[in-house]
Amino acid sequence: MSPGGIPGQSRPSRPAGRYVPARGIYTEPARLQRLDWFRSVTRLGLGSLQHTRLDAGRLTGNIEGFVGTVEVPVGVAGPLLFSGENVQGEIYAPMATTEGALVSSATRGALAVTMAGGVSTRAVSQTMTRAPVFAFSRLPAADRFASAILRHLDDLRTAIRHVSHHAELVSVEPVVLGRTVHLRFRYTTGDAAGQNMTTACTWHACQWILEQPHLVGDEELESFIIEGNTSGDKKASSQAMADGRGIRVSADCLLPEGIVERVLKTTADELVRGYQHIAAGAVHSGVLGSNANTANMVAAVFTATGQDIACVHESSVGQFILERTPDGVYASMTLPGLAVGTVGGGTHLPTQHELLEAMGCTGPGSAARLAEIIAGFALALDLSTVSAAVSGQFASAHERLGRNRPVRWFRLDELDAPFFAAALSSEMPGAEVTSVEAVDIPMGPSVLSELTSRTVKKAVGLFPMQLRVDHDGVEQKLDVMVKVKPTDREVIKMAGTAAALCGGPVATHYRRFDQRLGFVGCDVRELALYEQTDTRFTSLVPKPYRTYRDDRREAYVIVMECLGGMERMDTSDNARGWSRRHLGIALRDLGQLHSVWYGKEPALRRMPWIGHVPNAADMAEMKDLWLALADHSAHEFPELVDGRHHDRLVSCIGTVDRWWPQIEAMPRTLVHNDFNPRNIAIRADGRLCAYDWELATLHIPQHDLAELLCTALEPADINATVVGELSEVHRRSLETHARTAIDRGRWESGYRLALRDLAVNRFGLYFVAHTVRHYGFLEQWWRNLWALIDLAEAADGS
Repeated sequence: MSPGGIPGQSRPSRPAGRYVPARGIYTEPARLQRLDWFRSVTRLGLGSLQHTRLDAGRLTGNIEGFVGTVEVPVGVAGPLLFSGENVQGEIYAPMATTEGALVSSATRGALAVTMAGGVSTRAVSQTMTRAPVFAFSRLPAADRFASAILRHLDDLRTAIRHVSHHAELVSVEPVVLGRTVHLRFRYTTGDAAGQNMTTACTWHACQWILEQPHLVGDEELESFIIEGNTSGDKKASSQAMADGRGIRVSADCLLPEGIVERVLKTTADELVRGYQHIAAGAVHSGVLGSNANTANMVAAVFTATGQDIACVHESSVGQFILERTPDGVYASMTLPGLAVGTVGGGTHLPTQHELLEAMGCTGPGSAARLAEIIAGFALALDLSTVSAAVSGQFASAHERLGRNRPVRWFRLDELDAPFFAAALSSEMPGAEVTSVEAVDIPMGPSVLSELTSRTVKKAVGLFPMQLRVDHDGVEQKLDVMVKVKPTDREVIKMAGTAAALCGGPVATHYRRFDQRLGFVGCDVRELALYEQTDTRFTSLVPKPYRTYRDDRREAYVIVMECLGGMERMDTSDNARGWSRRHLGIALRDLGQLHSVWYGKEPALRRMPWIGHVPNAADMAEMKDLWLALADHSAHEFPELVDGRHHDRLVSCIGTVDRWWPQIEAMPRTLVHNDFNPRNIAIRADGRLCAYDWELATLHIPQHDLAELLCTALEPADINATVVGELSEVHRRSLETHARTAIDRGRWESGYRLALRDLAVNRFGLYFVAHTVRHYGFLEQWWRNLWALIDLAEAADGS
């Protein structure tokens, strides 16, 4: 018999010029040869497949036609405290996944369970099934075979022992369907998952059956197939749910009400009520079992530890249960058929084996340990997921950017020569832009632009460009900065997503008041301000060349000078190092900026771009949000927001209806409302340059003063002398440029109130953003704020 052919036939020749790579050669040269062939077929470089840490010689039985490996990110969830039959103590679970927030969600659930005393786990049983099918001529023959086979269980076990000493045949169950008989072989397989092992054992058992004339008859058996699809192999089935295929494992825990509220950001009643709705939906839609997110945990751990990933279908069928208790919530997870093993398959691969070792899942009995770990973390993940769903941490439908009409968004390739020629037309009439080139300039974008750019698919942010301009026969280079702004809806949605991740009351109350937090109109406000002509304003902001607005395309674009050669400009995470001289310049020129609208409150309110103006009635009505922000800050960042800070915040919030009317009664103006070292610079000629005006609003001028001092003062300079001198620079400058007298005592009173307002409002929202994106500057800003509050209250005698 010729290789690969049939007796009497020669092997077909390969087509001329076509290379067919050898499939079964497990060497590195053979891998590279196959990879080269694959490159020639795809006409791609496939450079990512060139190198691999795996030894091709050790992959026999794992893969054929080996050409390379795929990397999957691995995160570590936990710790989760176990009190199980096979696992005790704190365990970390490796999760291989590309789904963002999954590891964090599992870790949050693990934290809640661990704080509550841990999870109890038990591997109840193990079974692996294989179900061959025998087809007979007629039903009587099939029925005789089904009745007779049960008398030969010991004979089948003897045949199986010739193949494996690890597989133990527990039972054989015949199922007659017309003239066919499906035999469900049930095994225990030790620490192996056992799919391949039981296939081999069952094959040999069936060979023994086929050799027994009294069982199959001379003419009665027509055909035999090793798997008739009644074992549930790699499929979710009600049979697997009831009987299990793999390790049946359960986990449970008790969560006190306080931990549900503090960690899971919901209440026990809301959690159980939400679970009931989800469970009812599962029944209605015919889902096997009822769980929220088990497949994610099973797939992530399977991928990380070398399991058969195709078995996720059957292995993630699970029953998640929540019950209300007098003190909180009882939670359990049962996985009836977790097809896992710690030997065989891909468990011997280097990374997978190391991750099994990290969980203590090597050696005898380790398969049951792994099953308990997966069940415990599946319970933790489902707790976190259902909590997120019921507490608003999943984005609500009205917060999504779904649209009923297509939007032709502004594209970066529209930043071409004609676009910039139009931008320069007023200052350089007749100028021709001969080239446009994007340049790379290190910079720190604004908090709003940075966070929003992660949630929208269109181009948003800062884009530095270098233009070559021919003007009156002279060619010159011009550096410009293009700011493409998100819509106010996108900013509100982005902030809502961050609030949703905080969960509980923060998510709930943000949705109530999201139109009153200063974001409405942030897309058009900055464009309108760069169109102002008052030199008191234009001399202290970046030079604008053009604003472009098209509401139908959601296009809000500013072309301005690209700031360079600044004496002081710091947009890094740690925006410190501003000297008292620099602060004096900033506050002197801030007084000039504030003078433009000082005492013109009615006119400013009529501006179509001003947006929602903060007021005392709103601040009082929004107490629930301010309290939620204070609680969240203290719970999530106790190293920053200690008990003293939290108590004082709560006190300020409790009296906001008494002190905010004092702010409203004071002279107000247009304030920058984000006046910190990330958004201001000092030019080489000693002038302020303030940018990022999207949050500008009507407020007392001391608001910007207080914000700059708490974000830029060195801690050593927080004393009565320095703060008093800098405050006076601002007050006197505003007096001069507004041509009006400003009472110093009333000015200082407004400054103290502005500090309170920052603590209650602005910093609460900063901590929400800090939850999803670490801001290195926030710690010092927060400590400075309270040092300034202490100093102000000491001076006031309060």
